[in-house]
Amino acid sequence: MTEPINPFPIHGYFGPELFCDREDEKDALIEAIRNGRNVTLFAPRRIGKSALIQHTFHFLKPRWSCIYIDVQEASSFKDFSNLFLTGLLNGVKNRKPLFKKVQEWLLSFRPVLSTNPHTGSFEVEVDFKSNSQQQASIKSAFSLLDELGPAVIAMDEFQHIHSWDDGIAVEAWLRAEIQHLKNVRFIFSGSQFHLLSEMFQSAKRPFFASTQSIRISKINPDIYRAFISRMFKENNKTIETSDIDSILEWSDGNTYNIQLLCNRVFSKTKKKADSSMINESIVEIYTENRLSYFALRNSMSKYQWQVLSAIAIEGKMYAPTAKDFLKKYDLGAGPSVLRALEYLLSRELVYQYFLDNGDKYYQVYDIILMRWLQKK
Repeated sequence: MTEPINPFPIHGYFGPELFCDREDEKDALIEAIRNGRNVTLFAPRRIGKSALIQHTFHFLKPRWSCIYIDVQEASSFKDFSNLFLTGLLNGVKNRKPLFKKVQEWLLSFRPVLSTNPHTGSFEVEVDFKSNSQQQASIKSAFSLLDELGPAVIAMDEFQHIHSWDDGIAVEAWLRAEIQHLKNVRFIFSGSQFHLLSEMFQSAKRPFFASTQSIRISKINPDIYRAFISRMFKENNKTIETSDIDSILEWSDGNTYNIQLLCNRVFSKTKKKADSSMINESIVEIYTENRLSYFALRNSMSKYQWQVLSAIAIEGKMYAPTAKDFLKKYDLGAGPSVLRALEYLLSRELVYQYFLDNGDKYYQVYDIILMRWLQKK
């Protein structure tokens, strides 16, 4: 496993030493998988869902074949089929006897095999002639994995199958095939809670009541504080607790943004980090994103941008039609705000969060955008 120069990687998984916490979630996933239960994993984007899956895989290997597929990379069932075959080959490449069998099986489809020059991972492309051929290949792969198991398949951003023209049919077909497998477990993960929840909790849908639900949220700030301090210390650098708190506060507990800011600050630190390095790093991040935010502003109406800005400034917005909120930001009538909010939710610019007591609030999804708007 390649070791990053910086102990705060923002992409990829580099082993448990550089992974912060998630012990309970990891143990819950492993316990479910080892005991024959499929899992639906809910989490907002950039909280660390995909990294948690890779972390869980680390502890299941080498006995388990671990296959990861990012479904949002597929725009059709054909794309998905090739992604699945690619994930399958990469998932077993370190298990030589199994890899050989999968490779021999795969060659029967006359694939185009290549290696990604940046990651070293295999890439597979088969020119499928029909849906039935695609279904047959995946069904055959399931059978092979079931025979040579145990195996676990993670389908990340699984709700994206409904962006395909044949998404509903694929959902029903997958459910029918999966229910017969004895030695293959599945993790269906996603960030669009309402879509994923509908797929697995509605009695009208094929996957109803077929999985255990696990929802992950922000890491306890005390745990992250200790982790950041340890990473600096182990690399002969120091950072004050007050500066760590500034990083956690700006990042709003969002894993990706904590890693991003720590990565920048660590790279600037020779011996001891200070607040000027944090502020300089934040300005750099704003500058790099500014043009995309201007383009975002130009892609919506002035009023929709006004509502987005108001939610950002509030930080957490609990009552979108409350008189005080409407008056404070000169937003006019409540129904207009609700229409704008519906648009912002559909574009995943705003996310709806739920508290433990069931209360909900709205927040700008991109924490960097939120902080940038708060500074305007």
